[in-house]
Amino acid sequence: MPILCDLRPLPSLADSFRVEDQLAASGSPSLRLWCHGSALVTGGRDRRLPGFELAVETFFARGWEVFGRSSGGSLVVLDEGVLNVSLAWAGSDLPSLEQAFSELHAVLRGGLLALGLGALSQGEVAGSICPGPGDLARDGRKLAGLSQQRRRQHVLAHAFLLVEGRAEDRLATAGAFYRLAGLPDAIRLGTMETVSEALGRPVATGEVAKALRLAALGRLPGLAGGA
Repeated sequence: MPILCDLRPLPSLADSFRVEDQLAASGSPSLRLWCHGSALVTGGRDRRLPGFELAVETFFARGWEVFGRSSGGSLVVLDEGVLNVSLAWAGSDLPSLEQAFSELHAVLRGGLLALGLGALSQGEVAGSICPGPGDLARDGRKLAGLSQQRRRQHVLAHAFLLVEGRAEDRLATAGAFYRLAGLPDAIRLGTMETVSEALGRPVATGEVAKALRLAALGRLPGLAGGA
C-alpha cells in the first residue's frame, strides 16, 4: 500500500477529502499525512447552532475556506502548521472502530516519543477544539484530536495534530467562530499546545510526518512504499 504524504496543500478541502474517501481503496492498511491552508472544517453539531450561517459568512468574508464534513464532531481549525493523519482499512476483514482508534493512537504516541515527547494521556479535554474521548494530551493540554468512521468495507481513523506556531491562535479563531454561532463558552484558552510548544523548540510538520511514518511502518507491517 501507498503511504501518501501531501504536505503541500491541495487547491481545496473538497479535493483533499476526496482523496480521503479514496484512501482505503488504494490498499489496506493505508496511511496519509497531509496539511492544508487556513480553513475551518465544521461538523454536524455546528450546523445546528442558531448563528452558524452568520459565523460561516463572516469567516468566509475574512478569507477563510469553510468546509462542512459529512461526519459528526465539531469545528476544527486547519492551517499549514496542523498535520492531519489518516489510517484506513478496506475489504471484508476490518478492524473494529476501537481497534482503529488504538492503532492510530499507537502511531501518534510512537512518533511523538521518537521526537522526545512522552507522558501523553488520552481523554476528552473540555474547552479545546473538537473535544472528544480520543484526545491526546500532555499535562492537560491537547495536542491531537481523533475521530473515526465506518462504512461498508471501509474503516478510517483520522487525527489532527498541532505542530507549528501557537495553539492559542487556533483557540482564539475557534472561540470567535463559536461566539458568532451562538455558543460563546465552547472554547477555553490554555487547553491546547503545539508539538513545538511542548518540546520548547521549533518543529516542522515534515519532521513530525517522518517520525509518524516510521512509527506506522513499525506498527503496521502491511504498510509499504510511498513517500
